[in-house]
Amino acid sequence: MRILAQIILSMVILAPWCGASEDSKADPKKSRAALERGQRLDRAGRRDDAIAAFTEAVQADASNAAAWSARARDYQAKGDREKAIADLGHVIQLQTGDAASYAARADLWLAGAQYGEAIKDYTAALYLNLRHAEIYEARGNALSGIGKYDGAEADFTEALKLAPDRAELYLDRGKACAAQHRTQDALADFNAFLSAKPDSESGLTERAIAYAELGDFPRSLEDLNAALRVAPQDGRAIRVRGAVRERLGDNEGALADFTEALRQAPNDPPLYLARGAVYAHLEKYQESLADRQRAVELDPKSAQAYVARAAAYDLVGDHDKALADRSTAITMDSHYAPAWAARGRSYYLSGKFDQALSDLQQAQVLDPSNSETVQLIAAAQAKVDELIAKARAEEAKPDTDNVRLPDTSTDTQPAAAQPPAPVPSLAAKPASPTSSPPGYHEQGRQLLREGRYTEAVQALTQAIEQNPKLPQAYNARGYAHLMLKQYAAAIADFDQAVHLQPGYQNAYVNRAVARKLSGDAAGAAADQALGQALAQQAR
Repeated sequence: MRILAQIILSMVILAPWCGASEDSKADPKKSRAALERGQRLDRAGRRDDAIAAFTEAVQADASNAAAWSARARDYQAKGDREKAIADLGHVIQLQTGDAASYAARADLWLAGAQYGEAIKDYTAALYLNLRHAEIYEARGNALSGIGKYDGAEADFTEALKLAPDRAELYLDRGKACAAQHRTQDALADFNAFLSAKPDSESGLTERAIAYAELGDFPRSLEDLNAALRVAPQDGRAIRVRGAVRERLGDNEGALADFTEALRQAPNDPPLYLARGAVYAHLEKYQESLADRQRAVELDPKSAQAYVARAAAYDLVGDHDKALADRSTAITMDSHYAPAWAARGRSYYLSGKFDQALSDLQQAQVLDPSNSETVQLIAAAQAKVDELIAKARAEEAKPDTDNVRLPDTSTDTQPAAAQPPAPVPSLAAKPASPTSSPPGYHEQGRQLLREGRYTEAVQALTQAIEQNPKLPQAYNARGYAHLMLKQYAAAIADFDQAVHLQPGYQNAYVNRAVARKLSGDAAGAAADQALGQALAQQAR
């Protein structure tokens, strides 16, 4: 692409000099003479003197587009992109239809990773009919830079139509396909590239990654070994080979690769996490913990690093620190499913099945494809059901003021066709009301136990009319509304319950459910957190 820019700038320089400015102070003759002197100096290799001559030319006549272009070329050669871009901006202002200058400036934007500006200028050049394969290729690279891989793929395809023998275009398009998770298409393009350039380290590495994505680790390893024969110190190929070796069970080989990769990049957190995992496979738990600790130090905002370090703490028997790390990871990134799943497993193993169920359900919402999480949810639910059955058997008269629904900490609304079933709370019971109106309140609670929710609403309304300061009655009626899917009415009752009794943990939990089902995920999460905090205080 740099060759194209030089050709384009040369075309502009050799173009006929543009007409004199209307400014009476301009001196076109002096400007032309300075331009010619600068071109001679360029040919003699005296670039700085040439820049001085071109500067004299534009000072004598600011409309001398050829002088601006010539100076832009020399600034680019010196590595001063900003000045080159500014000079080309003058050329484009003077000659708005100059496709070559748009393309040259786009090249400079692309070199500085200013992809948005590069895309604009390449698009202008193409609009002005400068339809070269290099322009499509460069715009494709810029689109890849901002993650627009579908557009990049389209540009590489257009470039191949214009230059079907240009092998690098297959490599570029293959990367764009891989980024869109179309691995088979990517593999076909990598094969086409390697048929023309079989010893390309980058091509072999890209194809190795594609094979790994498809689960073909032996072929992936074969390509990586070939790539490293071509470029033995290539850090990317080394780290990818380490990952492939680990998947093939060659932990010693993986350890060697990750150690070499870390020698080349000693401050790379993902490499420490990768080597830490291999140390764990080799039962070198202290070394595993040290690597994961280093990853946290290098990237203290990485939820992944905290989850990994938590696993290492478990392996050395420090389970309290493991749980703390998983909670920290959730605080950092509440959408990171592995953190919820890991903490859920911790709770399950420590016998805290209701908390385990809550975390695991959240993990499943964030990552429904994880079969291990589904299995653990079933196991945790079975344990919770067992505890519920035991609690019911021990209570002659279950307290309907102490009912709650399962976990409401997930960020997606439960399916309307299968609302979660209510279960008795495992938290401490709220105190029984001391001023319950005779008859109606107890009648409403009994109707709740029998599942007669409409009648329960009527009875509890009578109880509230007799004593509007009774929080338990509002909580119970809110629960009846909730079971009737009257979410606004339920929330209003729970609001009144917590207004009358600010520490009413069960009312917060029930309101969290109602808010979740009505689509207020943020409010539900806040209520759930407060309910959990109140439950912990009561223990």
